[in-house]
Order: sequence, then C-alpha cells, then structure tokens
Amino acid sequence: MMISPQELKQQITAANQQKTGLEWLSVAEKANTVFAQASIPTRKTEEWKYSPLTPLLTQDFFSVQSQSGKLEKSAAETVYGEIQNAHRIVFVNGLFSQELSDCSDLENQGVLTLFSNCNDEQRSLVNEHLGTVCKLEQHVFAAANYSAMQDGVLIHAAANTKLEQPIHLVFLSSEQSTPSHAQTNLLVVAETGAELQLIEQYDSLGQQVQLFHNHNAELVLKPNSRLLHLRMQVEDEALCHVNGLHIQLAQDSHYEQHSINLGSQLKRNDIHVNFNGNNAYCRLNGVFLSKHKQHIDNHLNLEHAVPHCNSDTVYKGFITDQSRAVFNGRIHIHKHAQKTEAHLNNKNLLLSNKAELDTKPELEIYADDVKCSHGASIGQLDEKSLFYFQSRGIDRATAEAMLCLGFVNEMVELFPNQQVQSVITERLARFFNDVDKLKSLWSLES
Repeated sequence: MMISPQELKQQITAANQQKTGLEWLSVAEKANTVFAQASIPTRKTEEWKYSPLTPLLTQDFFSVQSQSGKLEKSAAETVYGEIQNAHRIVFVNGLFSQELSDCSDLENQGVLTLFSNCNDEQRSLVNEHLGTVCKLEQHVFAAANYSAMQDGVLIHAAANTKLEQPIHLVFLSSEQSTPSHAQTNLLVVAETGAELQLIEQYDSLGQQVQLFHNHNAELVLKPNSRLLHLRMQVEDEALCHVNGLHIQLAQDSHYEQHSINLGSQLKRNDIHVNFNGNNAYCRLNGVFLSKHKQHIDNHLNLEHAVPHCNSDTVYKGFITDQSRAVFNGRIHIHKHAQKTEAHLNNKNLLLSNKAELDTKPELEIYADDVKCSHGASIGQLDEKSLFYFQSRGIDRATAEAMLCLGFVNEMVELFPNQQVQSVITERLARFFNDVDKLKSLWSLES
C-alpha cells in the first residue's frame, strides 16, 4: 500500500520524537522548525521531478530504529580489510561500533570525536559550524536528520598539521528482519594550512538489506587547507540512501573528490560547493552505475561567489537494464566572481532501450570575465570495437562487458589510492559478472 507524502512526513516526525542525548546541539531547534514547515518532495518538486520517493512511500522504514547487531570482525574485514594503514571508524546500520573501529590515536589527539563524547570546546566548535554550510530550508532530509540527531563524527584538523594516514569512515548495512532507518552525520573542520585524506565507504553485508540511510556531511575548509576525499557507495541494491554533502571553501583552500556510486532501490546524492574565498579550487570526479531496476540521482551545485576560483567536474554514467539515472550539474557564477574558470562535463553510456537517463548540465553566469564550459553526451557501445573483439574469438556479451569496464575504469584509475582502487575493482567485478544482462540490450528484441 502506498502512503501520501504527508503521511510519510508524519511517520518521520513520529520517529524523531525520541530523545537524542545531544540536547546541547543548537542546530536541532532550527531543524525542527524547518522540517515542520517543509513538504516532502513530489514529482512536482523541480529538484526531485525525476526521482520519485516510491520506495519510501510503499515500505515502512520509520516504525523501527535500526539495530547494529553483532558482526564478527572477520566478516566485517572482508568489506574494508583491503584498506590498510588508515585510522578507521565503523558504523553498522548507523550505529557506532567500538569493536570494529581503530581510531584511538586520533581520539586521544582530539582529531576525531563522536558528538556524544565531545568536551565543552568541541561542542562549541560543532555548534559554530553545524548547520552553517548546509541550507536546511533547501534540504528536507537534512532538516529531518538534524532535528533528531543520535550521534555524529567530528573531524578537526588543527592549523598547519598534516595527517599522514587517511581517515577511513565505514558505514556498513546488514540484513534485518524488518525495514528500518538510520541517520548519520559528519562534520569536518580543517583549520588554516591543514592537510588530510578522507575515505568514505558505504557497503553491505548480506543481501536484501531493508534500510533507509539518511546521511548528511558538512566540510569546512579554512584558508590554505587541503582535503582529498574518496567516496565509495557500493551498498546492496535493496537499500535506500539519501546523502547530502555540503562544502565551504575559504581562500586558497583545495578540495578534491573522487567517487563511485552503484545504484540501489533509491539513491540520491546532493553535493553543494560554496566558494567563499579567493583562489579556492575544487575538483569533482565521479562515476555512477545502475542496472536491473535501480535508481541513482546525482545533483551537483557549485556556487562561485568570489573572484579567482577554479573548478573542474567530470562525471561518467553507466546505465542498463530497466534502471534509471539522473545527473544534474549546476555552476552558478555570481556577479562579483570575476576571473572564474569552471568546467563541467557528463559522459554517459546507455546500453538498454528500457533504461532511462536524465542529464541536465547548467551554467548560470552573472560575471563577464570568466572561462566556463558545460556539456553532456549519451552514447552506445562502438560497434567497430565490438567487431574487433568478436573477430578474435570473444563472444559479444563478454566484449560488451570489457568495453563497459574500460569506460568506467578511466575514472577509477584517477583515484589516488591503490588500496581504494582494489576495493572498487572487486565491486565492479561483481557488478559486471552479470554479463547476460549486457547481451545485445540495445536490440529491438531486448
């Protein structure tokens, strides 16, 4: 049975009534007010017109809070064990797992802290920044998250420090008997001159994971700081995931992101970058893949508000079977953002006449001394390349899979971490192992 968006909002409100244990968070009151006045997105909501919330309207995720359950460390390590020499913090179904985490060094240094363990100084830091980068009025799921936050992660890199080892955040989902929901949060504050590497991994143990994961992150980069951000969303396809990422760049700061996103029952990524200081730079490289009846939606918004800032964005999409993918990339050059150089490109491989891709690159310019470009392309596999493989004894299905993997690997090879590349390669092997689904999908018989 399908419920209405208003009934969904009532379910979320009821689920958020429990005490959070974080009454000191100043953003919670504002989030409550915003969510009470907000409406759940529908197909008439411009930002959500291609991403219906049908899975949330047909399954009751909000009657039950997720339970972490007991996971054997050996089983969990099959998911993240290839990434060594990293400070690791693990959440299972949205709940922190002390047994699986290995980050005591950073905790002792005050670099990494759970919100629930913050001292007075750290609480002040969280209240100073949380909710300032993310505009809650524009993000209803962020408002729902902040209004009933159970816990979160604070990463605070002190001025002029360089963390030699990456911080590895792992969000595991596991099988549960009934649908449930989880909410997680991240705040990163990189002080002036700080440098760090962050690896985010969203993964699953088991199949048919009945979970709605609502995650929100705010990254504050102060002058001359640098953050290398690697993201892997490779969960089970039955899971629903809404992910908000909001970045604030100060003068001379440098932010670089590489991401891979596999489709699921419903997956939505909102990435917002705010250029607030001269000479800031942002690079976004991403690849998204969907098959079966999966759905994935990537919304990117880059706000160039000051002069002399640069950004480079390249996203690739792979869409097949009866799946659906959405890409919306917007570059907004404000009136005073002279000498901006910003480029965005979305390249897509569409293999099925039953699949659907909606891509919308946007360029909105109010300054007159800029260098900007944007574009999108959608194509099929090259028949000449397929013939080349087949003429050497490789069957068509395998040839299609090999060409598809090559298309995706162009982005994977840009990940500046070999261990992360190994994890991605293994996940892609699983994804492309279903070669029958790639067999002549564009033909009229499919």
